[in-house]
Amino acid sequence: MRIPSTLAITGAILSVFSSVAEAQSLPQLKTEVAFPNLQFTRPVAFADPNDGSNLFYVNEQPGRIFSFAKDPATREKELFLDIRSKVNSKGNEEGLLGLAFHPKYKENGRVFVYYSWMNPRGERYSVVSSFQRSKTDPRKADPESEKRIWVSAKDPFENHNGGCLLFGPDGYLYISLGDSGAANDPLKTGQNPKDWWGSILRIDVDSVDGDKPYTIPKDNPKLRDPKRFGHWAPEVYCIGLRNVWKFSFDKENGKLWAGDVGQNLWELVYIIENGGNYGWSIKEGTHAFAPRLKRDTSGPITPPIAEYPHNESLDPNRKDVGVSITGGYVYRGKAIPELVGAYVYGDYQTGRIWGLREKDGKAVVNQEIVDLKTSRPLNIAGFGEDAAGELYILAFDGRIHRLVPR
Repeated sequence: MRIPSTLAITGAILSVFSSVAEAQSLPQLKTEVAFPNLQFTRPVAFADPNDGSNLFYVNEQPGRIFSFAKDPATREKELFLDIRSKVNSKGNEEGLLGLAFHPKYKENGRVFVYYSWMNPRGERYSVVSSFQRSKTDPRKADPESEKRIWVSAKDPFENHNGGCLLFGPDGYLYISLGDSGAANDPLKTGQNPKDWWGSILRIDVDSVDGDKPYTIPKDNPKLRDPKRFGHWAPEVYCIGLRNVWKFSFDKENGKLWAGDVGQNLWELVYIIENGGNYGWSIKEGTHAFAPRLKRDTSGPITPPIAEYPHNESLDPNRKDVGVSITGGYVYRGKAIPELVGAYVYGDYQTGRIWGLREKDGKAVVNQEIVDLKTSRPLNIAGFGEDAAGELYILAFDGRIHRLVPR
């Protein structure tokens, strides 16, 4: 995701199915501010550690994390961690981008972050670190407890950093990386599984391997099938992604959904599989991009479950035009029963929000669910999910919003 001041991220919007029956299968909703007395600076990630503390956490892109009570009337937010001195936020896509609490946070107090870092020589890197909950104040992390878990290769560009960080239902830590940046995949990373770029990584942070503070899950592609994937980096879970800014797991079935930021023409939604190849930069979705590049030999390219044009000239029959995709979550809450099972996501630049239902890996319903005539468009930087499956929207008006019946 790009987050420049001109808001030119790259993104997408969902196609509208013509069937009246399908169009009626998702509710029409509106947005409202969920915590009207709170405001943040460029909120980009949301977490509910579900540890009995009754607290939510939000991280701000410049480098701070705040906690606050799960109460719409709350007026107080408390600083949990401030690492602005460590974070490089010079580029509009750089900063403190990812936040994930260990599944056993209540017991072990470990919290993980993904941030941009610049060394004294001006070289860019991405870092995943863990911090420890303070022994004297459970509402704070100890800033001196940082343990670097993973550091990227040197990154020549400021954009396409991915930055999403989540624990999967298997207990492993998943990390999204973009293709390193600029445009047109200049380092030819998309089909190169030997590097980490253009991928989602998967590591086990509960064990160590010598000096390495993590181990490789035995069913990662390289270890699971050395004949097919022996040339892959051991951390790599899938390849061929341009810049997955947000991904998520379905609480009910564990499916991994990703919104992949396209270049100038198409935006993409994928259901991610272990060992999958999603085509960048041979393709942008189902469309040829640089077909003369060689496809990785491990297997075929998997098409997106949905894709979206940037303008109607690409297909005059399409009205689902957008600019900048922000991946969301499959809704598993109780407040909006008609929405249960739909993947909800939005467009950063236009503020449009959609629901997508799938069956057997195919989209069966794909429609806009918020009428922007009744809801103010939001610059949607992220979605959040609480332990109960309710969804929240992080916007660059500094507010946290939610979906409600219209």
